[in-house]
Amino acid sequence: MSRNLSPDRLALRGLVGTLALVLVVLAAMNFNSLPLVGNRGVISVEFAEAGGLKEGDSVLISGAEVGKVRNVAIEVDHVVADLVITDDSIKLGERTEAQIITVTLLGRAAVELESRGSGVLEAGDTIPVDRTSAPYNLTSALNQLTETTAEIDKQQLAAALEQASNSLRAASPDLGPALDGISSLSQAVSSNDEELRSLVARASDVTAVLASRDRQIAALLGAGRSLLAELDRRQQVVISLLAGARELSQQLRVLLEDTDDVLGPALDELDGVVATLNRNRVNLKATITGLLGYATGFNEAVATGPWFDAYIQNLTSPTTLAPILSGVMR
Repeated sequence: MSRNLSPDRLALRGLVGTLALVLVVLAAMNFNSLPLVGNRGVISVEFAEAGGLKEGDSVLISGAEVGKVRNVAIEVDHVVADLVITDDSIKLGERTEAQIITVTLLGRAAVELESRGSGVLEAGDTIPVDRTSAPYNLTSALNQLTETTAEIDKQQLAAALEQASNSLRAASPDLGPALDGISSLSQAVSSNDEELRSLVARASDVTAVLASRDRQIAALLGAGRSLLAELDRRQQVVISLLAGARELSQQLRVLLEDTDDVLGPALDELDGVVATLNRNRVNLKATITGLLGYATGFNEAVATGPWFDAYIQNLTSPTTLAPILSGVMR
C-alpha cells in the first residue's frame, strides 16, 4: 500500500514517526519529571488510616488544588500516600502538616496540606504520621457499629440493666445524701468562681513568667550543677587531706614513742638552759650594752692607721681563763 502513497505523504509519515520517536526518547530520559508517573515533586505522607483516600484524589492547599494522589499503599501499621505536586510555585516548609478531608457529600476524600516551618520540604521527603490526621469513615463506622450491636446478647443486656436498676433502687436512701453532697460542692465551687478565675489567671501569669525566664532558669541550673561538681571535687580533696593528716598523726605518735628516751632528757636540758638564760638576763643585757661601747671604740682605733694596739683587761686572770680552759680540756 505504501507504493500508492504520494511522496509528500511518505515524507509526512516519516516526519511524524521521527517526532514520535524523539518524544518517546525524551520521555524515557526524563521519566521522573513527568507528572503523575515521575518522582519530580513527589512527597510521601504517612497516615494512621486511609480515611477513604484513593489514587487520583486531589491535593489541596488553602482550598486550591496543587496536585494529585498518585498511590496509596498499606504499610505495617499505617498508610503511605504518594502526593504529586504539579504546581512548581508551591514551597512547603519542613514541618508541613497533612490531613485527609471530605470534599463532597458522597464522601470523596482529598489531602489538605498546611505549610509550617522555616525550611523547605524537598521532593522525596516524608511527612511522618505524627504530623498527619485522618477522619473516621462514617460508612465503615456505622457498619462496624451494626456488626458490634448484632453480637450483643440481648438477654444478658436486659439482665444487666435489671440488676443495675435493682442496685440503684436499693441504694436510693444513700444516693440522695450523696447527690446533696455533690450539689453542695457544686454550689461552693460556683460561689467561689471569681476566686478560682483569679487563681487560674495568676497561675497563668506565673507560668508565663517562668516560660519567659526559661533560659535564665536553665543557666541557673547549669551553674548549680557546676557548683555541686566543684564541691564534690573539693570534698574529695578534703577527704584526702584528712586521710593524710591521720596518717601523719600515726607516724608522729610512733616517732614519739620510739624517741621518748632521747627527747625527754634533751627537753629537760633545754629547759635548764632556758632557765639559766632567764636568770642571767640582766647580766647578758649589760654585757651586750658594754660590748657596744667597746666595739665602737675598737672600730675607731682600727680605722686610724695601718696598725693598732688592743688591750683586753683581765684576759690572763685565772678567773677569766678557768672557764675557757675547762671547755677546751673537755
